[in-house]
Amino acid sequence: MNQRMEKLEIRYSYLQKTVDDLSTVVIEQQKEIQELRRLVILLGSKLREVSALQSESDPDEKPPHY
Repeated sequence: MNQRMEKLEIRYSYLQKTVDDLSTVVIEQQKEIQELRRLVILLGSKLREVSALQSESDPDEKPPHY
């Protein structure tokens, strides 16, 4: 009975370590996701600015390299 209890305690310790490690990974991934969302929003606004500038120009105007 004592050996069985010891094995369960060891198993529990490994499981607790695994849960802690996974929790750390999830926290890091959440930080990365938040940063990526911020960058997507920033890039989207830049793209809209460029698109707005291009739509303001004359569509029949030839590019400068002609």
